[in-house]
Amino acid sequence: MIISYLQTSDNHEAQKNINKENSYLDHCSSVIPFNKREKGSLIFALINQKKISKVVVPNISVLGRNQIDVLNTIDFFINNDVSLFSQAERLETMDEYGRVKPDAILFLNLFRSLANMEYKNRKESHRFGIQQAKDLGRYKGIGGRQLDSIEEFFEKPKNINILRHLKRGESIRRTAKLVGSSPGLVQKVKRWAQDHNKLEN
Repeated sequence: MIISYLQTSDNHEAQKNINKENSYLDHCSSVIPFNKREKGSLIFALINQKKISKVVVPNISVLGRNQIDVLNTIDFFINNDVSLFSQAERLETMDEYGRVKPDAILFLNLFRSLANMEYKNRKESHRFGIQQAKDLGRYKGIGGRQLDSIEEFFEKPKNINILRHLKRGESIRRTAKLVGSSPGLVQKVKRWAQDHNKLEN
């Protein structure tokens, strides 16, 4: 079976595509990992049952919340002999004999290198920011107390609540409104959660 997949947070686009035959639409935030989405998890299950042979997407960015998630999704397809065709990039991973195409291998290797570089740069930027704050004497809280550890930060009731809403796909502004916090705190929780894989759970 050949299917098409689309992810959108736009109501109009969702209504326009919802009843198309063999079309799977996730109407959700793009920050949700592919295998945590309603239709994304269904596609994984159908692939495990050998019911899907090809997935068509408008662009590869719909296959995950970041580059690493996109690569994991594509690797899952390939490892289960499912071809992927991305319309925007004009990328098809397999030929008619079920072999991975050389240009697809080249593209995925390049994409994987860029994803690893982005991840390392984000981690290094995070460490550099902390070190700068320490050097300036700002890496402390009220009364000279050091800031919370990562686990202590995510154990705070308000931060637990924020993380819960973010996992459901709520936007930063809506999460701030629902929890009664500043958008800045929600952004901080989201950034730390992404850096420490807290949104994956």
